[in-house]
Parts: sequence; C-alpha cells; structure tokens
Amino acid sequence: MFKYVAICFIVMFFGSTALGQKKMDIATIKLNLDNQKNKSDTNTIKLQIQLGSYYLNKIGEHKEVLDSGITAFNKAIQMSVAIHSAKWLNEAMMLKGAAYLKQGDLKQGKSIFMEVVNYYRKVDDKYNEGKTWARLGDDLSIDNALAVPDKINSYEQARTLFQETGHKQDEADMSKNIADIHLNQKKLDLAETELLKVLAQYKAIGYKKLHYTYHSLAELSKQKVDLHNELLYRHEVIKSMNATADTALADFYYAKLALVYADLNKYDQSLIYIIKSADILKKRKQYEDFYGYLSLIRYDFITANRPKEALAYLKQAVIDVPPKILAQKVDMYEAFGNIYVALKDYPKAELYYLKMMEVYKITNFSKDFYTTNEQMVTDFVHYNETMAGFYLLTQQFKKAGVYTKQILSLPSNKIRPITLTKIHRMQFRVDSASGNYVSAIKHFEIHKRLDDSLFNAIKNKQIEELEITNKTKENKQSIKYLEIKNKSQRDELQKVNTQRNITFGGVAMLIIIAGLAFSGYRHKQRSNLQLQLKQTEINNQNLSLQKLLGEKDNLLDEKDWLLKEVHHRVKNNLQIVMSLLNTQSAFLKNNAALAAIRESQNRVQAIALIHQKLYSNSDVSYIDMSVYINELISYLADCYNPGDKGIRFDQMVQPVKLDVAQAVPVGLILNEAITNAIKYAFPSQRGEIRIALQLAEETIVLTIADNGIGLPADFDIQKASSLGMEMMKALSKQLGGYFKMENCDGALITVEFRAEKQLSNIERKTFVAN
Repeated sequence: MFKYVAICFIVMFFGSTALGQKKMDIATIKLNLDNQKNKSDTNTIKLQIQLGSYYLNKIGEHKEVLDSGITAFNKAIQMSVAIHSAKWLNEAMMLKGAAYLKQGDLKQGKSIFMEVVNYYRKVDDKYNEGKTWARLGDDLSIDNALAVPDKINSYEQARTLFQETGHKQDEADMSKNIADIHLNQKKLDLAETELLKVLAQYKAIGYKKLHYTYHSLAELSKQKVDLHNELLYRHEVIKSMNATADTALADFYYAKLALVYADLNKYDQSLIYIIKSADILKKRKQYEDFYGYLSLIRYDFITANRPKEALAYLKQAVIDVPPKILAQKVDMYEAFGNIYVALKDYPKAELYYLKMMEVYKITNFSKDFYTTNEQMVTDFVHYNETMAGFYLLTQQFKKAGVYTKQILSLPSNKIRPITLTKIHRMQFRVDSASGNYVSAIKHFEIHKRLDDSLFNAIKNKQIEELEITNKTKENKQSIKYLEIKNKSQRDELQKVNTQRNITFGGVAMLIIIAGLAFSGYRHKQRSNLQLQLKQTEINNQNLSLQKLLGEKDNLLDEKDWLLKEVHHRVKNNLQIVMSLLNTQSAFLKNNAALAAIRESQNRVQAIALIHQKLYSNSDVSYIDMSVYINELISYLADCYNPGDKGIRFDQMVQPVKLDVAQAVPVGLILNEAITNAIKYAFPSQRGEIRIALQLAEETIVLTIADNGIGLPADFDIQKASSLGMEMMKALSKQLGGYFKMENCDGALITVEFRAEKQLSNIERKTFVAN
C-alpha cells in the first residue's frame, strides 16, 4: 500500500546528481547535447552525466537501459580526461560504478569505485575518500545478500575516515546507515543499541534533524511488536520534523503515526493524522501515495463503524484525484470492496475485489513496478489475504482456498509471523469446511505454535527477568543455608584452633623452662593433623551439598517446564475441538443442535481456560480462582451479551488457590450455573447474578445466586434430570462436597467442599492480603 514511498526516497537521494543540477526531461537533455556536439567542456560533461543519471534512476532494472547510462558516463569520462578535470572524472566513474552495481555486476562496480578511492588515497584526501566509500555503500543493494557485507564494510571504512578527519556528523551518519542495515537484517537488539548511540552522538554535536533516527527506532519497535514504544518514537519524529521545518516527508511520517493509532484501536486519532497526510499530498499535487493513504482512511472509518462516511469520502476523493496508475486503481478497487463488505453489500464487494485482482496481476512480482523484493511480497500477501478473507466471510470456502494456498506457497520466512499465523488459521477453516480434518488440524497447530511464539516474543523479556529474580532468591536461600552450616563448622574449628594455639604456647613455655615437652608436642601434632583431615572432609561435604542443591534446582525447573508443556498441549487440543465444533455449527440449521454445540463449546472453554492459566503462570500447580472466575465471566458475557438484557454481575471472590483436579469441576459448575441464569432467570426484567467463593477454615463455599424469577414451585432437585443439573450434581460429588439448589429471592446454588491443599493460617492470611 505504501510501495511508492521508497521511490520517493530514491529520487530524493539519487534523482539529481551530485552536480546539484536542476532536473530536465530526456528530450531537453538530448537537445542540449546536440547543441554542444563535439565539444569537450564542463557543460557538455554535465549534460552527459545528466543523461546517464536519467537512465540510472529509471524505475526497473532493464540491462539495455542501464547500458545506455554507462555509454553516457563513458563519454563523460573521456571528456573529463581530455580537459584534465579530476572532479568530473571521479563523479562520472562513481555513477558508472553505480550502474554496474544496479545490473548486479558487483565485481565490476566495486572495481570502478576502488579506482576513485585509490585516487583520493594518492592525493591524501581522506575526507573525499570517505565520501566515496559512503557512495559505494549507498549504491550497493540491500536486497542482494551477497552485497550486504560489502555495504557494511563501505560504511565502516567511511566512518573511520570521517572520525580521523573530525567530521562528526558524517561519522554519525555512517553509524546510522550501519544500524539501518542491521534493522533490515532483523538484528533488532544490535540495531537498537546502535541507533540509541547514534541519537546520543547527534545530540552531543547539536544536530537537530533527529526525525530520521527516531523513524528508524519506531520501525524497530514495530518489528518488536512494541506498539507503545513505537507510538512514542512516532511522536518524536513529528516534533523533530516540525522543529526543523524539514517537512519533505511530512505526509509519510503522519501516515506512519496514523497506522500506529489504528493498531492500537484508536481509529478517531488515526483518522486525524491520515487525513492530514492525504491533504498534504493534494496540496503538493503529489499523488503517488494518495491511494495508499486513502486505504487507511477507509479502514479507520469502517472500523469506527462509519462505513457510509467512508463511502462518501472515497467517492469524493476519486473525483478530486482520479486514479492514473495501476497501483492507484488497485487501491481504489480494494477500498470500494472493503466499504461494501462493511455495508454488507457482498455482490458489489466481490465485483470490486475481482477488479482489484485483475489489475494487480499486471503488477504481480514485476520489478517495473517495485523497488524492493520485500514490497513485492508484502503486496502479494496482502491482496491474496484480502480475497481469502472475503470468501471466508461469505462462506465460499473453495474460492478462499485458492488464495490461502497462493500465500502458503511462499517461503515462510518471507511472510511476517503475525500475518502467517492468520493465514494458517484461514487454511484451517478452509480444510475443515471441505472435510479434510487431518490437514485442518495440521494448519491449526501451526497457527497456535506461531501465535504462542508471538506471545512469547512479546513477554519473553518480562518472563526472563522474573525467572532471574526467582533464581536469585532461591540461590540466596541456598547460600544462606550453606553459610549457617559453614559458620557452625568454623566455630568448631576455631575452638580447636584456639586449643591448638594454647597447646603450642604451653609446649614452647615448657621447652624454654625445662626442655621437657617433646612427647606432648608430638601428641598435639597428631591431633592437628586429624583436625585438618576433618576440615577437608567438611569442605568436601559442602561441595557435595552445593552440587545436590544445583541438581535439585535443575530438576525442579525441568519439572515445571514439562508441566507447562503438558498444559500447553492440552489447551491447544481443546481449542482444536472448539474450532471444529464452530466449523460444524456453520453447516447446521437446527436451532436445538446449534444451542447444544454452543453449550459444548462453553464447557470446553471453561476447561481450556484453566490449562491456559497454568501454562502462562509461573506457578504451574495452582490456579488463582479470583482471576479465573473473572475471565470465565468475561467469556460468557461475550457469548450471550447479557448487558443487552440489563443483566450485570457482582463478584465476591477471595483469591483462593486450587489445583487442577478441583479447579476443573468448579469451572464447569460455574459455567452451567451462570449460563442457566443468563438464559432463564430474567425473561422480562433486569437483574443481577452474584458469584461468591469464600474460604472458611478448611472448607470452600461456592455460591451462584440471581434475583430473577427463581425456581418453579414444584421443583425437586432429586427429580431434576437435565444435563446441566446432572453435571453439577456429579461434579460436586467429584469434589467430595455437597450441592444444594433453592429459592432465595431468586435461584441460589451452593457447593461446599474441602480444599485438597490444607492451608496454614499464615497462607490463608497471605491469600486474603493479596
């Protein structure tokens, strides 16, 4: 969608050559050359360089076009030699080298640049040698893996020369270029360290245009899926841009800020900035990216539930800025398609989507329309994902499968993980609908693995810090124990040493006085030897103890990891069951069957939620029921929308901890009781459902009450035989407790059972305090 932004960058940096000449069209350049025919002067050299640069910067990488550029540069080189102009000779040489590099001829391109480098070395001009290395780094393509090491080396050589000559800004520029390469290589931690260092360098020398560096830091945060940090850096970009009045890329920076707000679900804020971007382009009459921005405007309107406004804005925008190039037509058709989907006019939406794909196929993976391979892949995935999503929405699963398979045919490392997990989820739905359940489960497992991996990537740092803290505490406790043990042993040894010293003193005194203590001395010497052997034994025991403590820690860690893995797999398998039930419900018309499947899904979710909590928590043995109950209520509220009926929930839940054997039955009882209350307790009036879980001595009391119509007058719990009632009675029995259901200003369900873990008074106070 933003594929033409990179073209703007190329034109900005390379479109006008280092000569600072005003741009001319090709006809004007050739006419001027005809007027200067057979002349070898500076103006003719400039025109030849300008002609070559036109071919060099032409979109696409056609060899014959670049050959025309090389021919023009060769003529400029010959003329520069004729008039003995080193300045124009070096400029023409570097441009010729750039043309070879663009053709993919790394050896020839680098060789030409090295001739210029060697010239500046001979004349001892380190600054211009550094500039030449920097130009080589700029011209080496970051999309060519073979060229990237040379690209980094070129910037490093330039940085060293700028450092030697005291050009601090140029030195910092090279460091930023290297950091951007590492960012492109996904070496995020290294890139972040380098960019923060660059930022400090710029600030130290008083350089004000910091928005380029802030933009790189924002892109890095985006790749780390750190939206809040990205938002912070995007605002810094805008502040720096406005403070320096360097607004050439204002539309681009505002659009990037709008995208972050959209990712954060702040669509009204997103609209403010993306409309500002579009208005800037209209004011400048620069329309290359206008339709890309229009796509985000449409998205924000739709997501904010304002599709009619989106349609009106789009229709007016098409009048104001009619699409001229293929990319703009693709974006326009997609925008209309998305709006008509939001308006639920699916036939019109499909019509526009098919037009979108018809035009897109002309540009599909063609270097005439793209500047980088990454942009080509991004668009390919985006448009195929759009088609697949539409056909899944309209339950045309076979058609959706055509587009999901297109995406999955790409190497997985070319697709963003956050996108790839969505595509596998789509393919799961396609395969489920066609009855290919083996393939469906395979894709669902990949989706869950990627999804969990993304979760871990975001939370990994926090988890590592927590583990380090826990390890430190455990190690401190082990060390404290060893210190106490060693202190006791040192005290004993000190007593023995004191005794030995006294003995030595006595022996010495006796020798001085009478020379009579030789036999006593020998006796004490043997005692000392025994004490030394005892000390050695004590030290060996301490080492063995430390080793055992280390092995204990490793075994405990391994046990916790295995338990987490078990809970993780159980959770994933339960979610597969839920997804299969959901897919099956799409083909059912019978309301009773649909209700039964829905209730089964809720029961499975009640269990899956427990395993999810055990997997994600540091404590893999117990569930904090206050947190679990709150999440279960939120899930059931999403399923049944009780707020629409005026039903609200009141919770009085102590932070009681239960193991999985008791948490699962309690979760299922809660699911049945709350679902029953939502469905039947309030046929016509508003109401309240109260859930309480209290710990009294060693007994836990669970109550679910409502102030609805209550139980029938002839209700007999012994005779009630519904599936839900039978489940609650059986689960209460499984808990080793009793189950009671009665009228009390509405229905009241009470389950009382004994906690398997006997809590001490200290633990009970801790739970209450927490």
